[in-house]
Amino acid sequence: MKNTSELSRCNNGRGIGRAFFRQCLIVLGLCVASVSVPFVAQAQALKPLLVFGQEAPPPTLDPYFTTAISTRNVAMHIFEQLVTRDEKNAVIPELAESWQISPDGLTYTFKIRTGVKFHNGKTMTSADVKASFERYKRMALAKVTLASVSEINAPDITTFELKLKQRQPVFLDELSAFVTPIAIIPAEQADREGGKLELIGTGPMQFVEWVPDSHIRLKRFVDYQPDARYKGTDGFGGNKKVWFDTVDFKFVKEPGARVAGLESGQLQIIEDLPPESAKRLVSNKNIVMYDLKNFWLHGAWVNHHRAPTNDVRIRRAIQMALDMDEIMEISTDGAYSLQPGLQYPGNPYYVKNGEQYYNVNNPKKAAALLKEAGYKGEELVIITNSSYQSMYKAAQIVSEQLKGIGMKVRVDVFDWATAMNQRRNKEGWNLWFTGQGSGPSVGPFSALKDVVSPQNNQFVADPILDRLFAELVAGETFDARKETFGKFQERVYEQVLFLKFGDLMRKQASRANVKGFIPYRIPRLWNVWIEG
Repeated sequence: MKNTSELSRCNNGRGIGRAFFRQCLIVLGLCVASVSVPFVAQAQALKPLLVFGQEAPPPTLDPYFTTAISTRNVAMHIFEQLVTRDEKNAVIPELAESWQISPDGLTYTFKIRTGVKFHNGKTMTSADVKASFERYKRMALAKVTLASVSEINAPDITTFELKLKQRQPVFLDELSAFVTPIAIIPAEQADREGGKLELIGTGPMQFVEWVPDSHIRLKRFVDYQPDARYKGTDGFGGNKKVWFDTVDFKFVKEPGARVAGLESGQLQIIEDLPPESAKRLVSNKNIVMYDLKNFWLHGAWVNHHRAPTNDVRIRRAIQMALDMDEIMEISTDGAYSLQPGLQYPGNPYYVKNGEQYYNVNNPKKAAALLKEAGYKGEELVIITNSSYQSMYKAAQIVSEQLKGIGMKVRVDVFDWATAMNQRRNKEGWNLWFTGQGSGPSVGPFSALKDVVSPQNNQFVADPILDRLFAELVAGETFDARKETFGKFQERVYEQVLFLKFGDLMRKQASRANVKGFIPYRIPRLWNVWIEG
């Protein structure tokens, strides 16, 4: 028998025969590989409270309407998906029991787990899954994920069916991505507008309160049914147990305050330990530190609608002027690496296309290009935030570098939630500072939705990018998809949609008596307990 991880490899088209591929599908629901991160099975004592120190408040907890990591930190404990990703980013079932793909690749039929409860006590059925997918297809930020879906059906209470207009070999990869996850909500919520969703999911924790500028509180969902197919935590799937009555996501944007809270024991886990603090705490036996090498692509979105960045020559002058080493060294306190890929080295889709545009660091040539473009001192508006210090610092450095080639620059600083809201105002900015996190870690299909229609973070549709993305997700073989991805990456650099500075590294940290915590891009606070 073949497990779900092998199925994912089958679906990626890496040389397995059609008959064997069908066999993978048939036996999918019968077993799940023992790839889970081990979890101590003995019952732990429930503790009253765990406090997680988070850098920024989320702009919303409606998971369909933001790519903010601050939202995922919280929302992935409240909501679950039909399919998700394991520790190695392979597709695995979550609320799905199993699935089959028709021989022509156009129909995906899922069996839904039975006995799963929503936080309001309602039993989940395929009608809820159908309503969730319909809401996502109608209004989600990343609704392009379901653009190829022609029909969404629920023929009985345990069966869910999707019909596609054309074959899409990476469709399961798309459904399982968690950048803007297809969270399953009660059918009664399907007509709610964005941001007005009642926070009712099937996850191991349920929403209690959100106190602005303070915290979000969740509590253990006592009727949660852990997924017995798994032995422990496995990506965003697995057998999830919560060992705390309540969990607080405490907003602590100032790095020194986060570290002080960790040292005093007021915070049990923090998501960002500054490099200088890590050096000081290395001998502290009460603190455990965890390395995350490729945390996000540090960079800035470029607005193609607003002058002066509506001119590709101006955009290229900006791109050409930047010294990425200086930006990354100062903004990350040295915790970075430089490489041109929009995927990380080691990722199957890692390519270097477009590297000729990366880290050119030629201010003299950039100034000449500005003059050639007829730049007359139009104001360049940078939006950054005070919540993520690496973004704030990077904005200041970029501002000075661009002033050095003769540009007039204004830097607007907001808190993270306000900055996220400002991003959708195409008249309000030219460069918007961010970190591209989950996309690069789960593959190009998620990472690149930001620049294709209808999302268009650059605001102006690029028909060539839209065509390349359609070609990418429809590619029949891995080699064909990788070749297309190379063309896509080169186009992103050539047209300057995203200014990549470098790859940011991070450290997470916890108190030494915190057990079961497994470092990951987004914290998973199930299967975590306090010893003693």
